[in-house]
Amino acid sequence: MDRFIYIHGFNSSARSRSGQALTDLLGRPVICLEYDYSSPFTECFASLRRQMLDAIDETNDRVCVMGSSLGGFYALSLRHPSIIHAVAWNPVVFPALQMAQFLGRNTRFADGSTWEFTKNVMLSYAQAPDPRPWRNETWAREERKARHIREGHLPFMDFGGGRGFCFCPGEGEKTLETTPAALDTARSPKRDIFLGDSDEVLDSGLSRAFWQGAATLHDIKSGHQIMDYGHALATLTQDKMLESFSIWQDGAPWASAFREAGAFDMAGMLATGSRHDQVQGLLWLADVPFLELTGTKKEESLIVPFFHARHERRMKRLLAGLARLCGKRSYVFLRADGPVVRHQIADNTLMDAEYCLHPDERSLAAAVISAFPQWQGDQARWHGHRPHSSFTSAVMREHFSRLWDNFEDPIAEFEKTSSSPAAVQQ
Repeated sequence: MDRFIYIHGFNSSARSRSGQALTDLLGRPVICLEYDYSSPFTECFASLRRQMLDAIDETNDRVCVMGSSLGGFYALSLRHPSIIHAVAWNPVVFPALQMAQFLGRNTRFADGSTWEFTKNVMLSYAQAPDPRPWRNETWAREERKARHIREGHLPFMDFGGGRGFCFCPGEGEKTLETTPAALDTARSPKRDIFLGDSDEVLDSGLSRAFWQGAATLHDIKSGHQIMDYGHALATLTQDKMLESFSIWQDGAPWASAFREAGAFDMAGMLATGSRHDQVQGLLWLADVPFLELTGTKKEESLIVPFFHARHERRMKRLLAGLARLCGKRSYVFLRADGPVVRHQIADNTLMDAEYCLHPDERSLAAAVISAFPQWQGDQARWHGHRPHSSFTSAVMREHFSRLWDNFEDPIAEFEKTSSSPAAVQQ
């Protein structure tokens, strides 16, 4: 699901008025992070990233990070595959220079207490990487470390502070992966920056020059402090999954098992034909939950895998492979908050196409009838997560996962390298 996170500015706190104003605007809780701006940059950054990871489900959540002033600087600097959108109001762009005006004694807005902003803390921001490129060496090093640990490569010795040495031949030669899985997660998040026309604290012209071409810039009538966030509602909600499949109602008695899928944002739908058992085995290997809709004739059964929005591109590759395996040229794609779409698969992925179907009502039954007009079903069965039953099946799941990460069509690659997946499940 979507998570909204807000980072307060200099001298402010997580209890600021802005966090509550954004919660009211969006109609859902906004997670407000806290950091000690009297501490150096690296400590503040590490604390914010840790709080964010503690607050979200890294596997399933999509995150919109928001921030004002110095909080905007951090919101635009945070890196994680879950972050799909970064929004900032009057962000600091060169903290080591722009914050010189606050050197000395300061007063916190929240409780009126005083504290000292030192020159050493201000200069610590000179260590901050350029937030404009989404991929840079700091973050690439972190990804390589995780990959080597996960894949059981030679030891990675981490000396703290983001520095490390890896005893792997050729390490450091490649900083950007081009595998399908890497491309799925390497996309930079959408960035929107709002600049007040009467900012009395920071030079909005400097922010504009710094972020030109790397973010979408919006002019607003405001000073440095934002009193009303209403101007940002359309930007904050665009492309967000604010609804889920839980709003869909059972369309027919045979669809009662659909309630099990209420926590998911997206689904695929395909007719499996004679490959029905094989498709089930492959989805078990992929550990993807699915709904089995049994037709009055076995060869007319449907499979409906469910997943979260963050995995859309990855799952589309899997669905396309399953459709090809079943001898089909298309599969159906459903979004909880949008239309039912048929994805037409071409020999060249650049020629793939999508076109909308128009069910009469927002229900699974209506979507099935629209996509498969002649289909008749008699029962449904939900297949959730099922653990592997042996060492061999665990190895096969790992093997399939690697193929899924590295090939555009993991199903075709699996067919080349493995025996029947249906047999593996048993």
